Amino acid sequence: MITGLSGTTPRRESGRMSGIVRRAVPAFGLILLSMVLAAPSPIAIAAGPIKESPATCSRFPLPEAVSEKPFYFCGELVPIRRNDVHSRILYQTNFLLLDARSVLTDWISDKSKHVWLLEELLVKEGIPKDFVWLAPILSGANLKSQSRQAGVGWWSLEKSCDPADGMDMSDDTWHDDRLDLDLATRCFSAKIKRIRKELGDASWLMTAAAYMSGQNTVQDLMRRWNTGDFWDLPLPDVAEDLTVRCIALKIIYSNRDYFGLKFKSAPPFTCDLVADVALTKDLPVAEVARMVGIPSRVVLELNPKLKPSSGLFPAQVKGKAHVHSIAVPKGKGSVLLEKLKMDGYVMQSPKS
Repeated sequence: MITGLSGTTPRRESGRMSGIVRRAVPAFGLILLSMVLAAPSPIAIAAGPIKESPATCSRFPLPEAVSEKPFYFCGELVPIRRNDVHSRILYQTNFLLLDARSVLTDWISDKSKHVWLLEELLVKEGIPKDFVWLAPILSGANLKSQSRQAGVGWWSLEKSCDPADGMDMSDDTWHDDRLDLDLATRCFSAKIKRIRKELGDASWLMTAAAYMSGQNTVQDLMRRWNTGDFWDLPLPDVAEDLTVRCIALKIIYSNRDYFGLKFKSAPPFTCDLVADVALTKDLPVAEVARMVGIPSRVVLELNPKLKPSSGLFPAQVKGKAHVHSIAVPKGKGSVLLEKLKMDGYVMQSPKS
């Protein structure tokens, strides 16, 4: 059973469906289910770089509002009336609605918590807000997501950004900045813009594929096949599947009633952020929880970059005073501020 949005979809032979084969593939750290593929004919190979679409028996057709009208993703027209393009999007749509339905519904019902903030951050960084659909595909909708490739967080960042990318991030014994929603999104945006530029201002879909499969891999394929069209380039299966799955996810969310997905949306994520906190001594997460009257687990959820193994906000990092921003539930910021002063944790008045 496939348990996440980021698994590779099963493949089918043309004509007759093959048996299912279980094989271990080191792609996004998952044991993948795949179908035995029939070898393409020489004529099919000679026809050009257009990737053959999987044959499917689809339970859910695409709505007419999508298949019969111009459809855009990241501001770029998707040639959805092309049979191969329509088939690939339809295949991923049915994968999400059938194979990954429980994960899909969990994420969509929870979507409104963070999506407004993600869209705001992406647009601020000059990235199309449709990239918000990539986040649950990469992370499986799990903020603490960690794959075998060490990709972490919403954007499955393998490495933190450095000052050359316009920000200074770190990963040490007490925290991992890749799990900070703001820093991680800015880091992801910097990487996406750099990849797109180095691909010669490629399409956003091609850029997303390069982010997942590697810039060098995509550059080599573009040169080999002499095309920069995402829909014509034979990309690695993982990049192909997950990029098209983003489009399918947008279609499903935008047509929830059509697909019979009805549920209450979670309230938007909001919190109080107590900023510029310069501590006189280490502040345990348990103390923050006690001060504002919430479980320690909630403090960790609101401050996801903290590592549970450390469980504290250190007063000093590498021998130097460190300034923190501490998130607490809405309405609790002033309470925390007063308690920090009363208990002697701050050396100056932070701002809430």
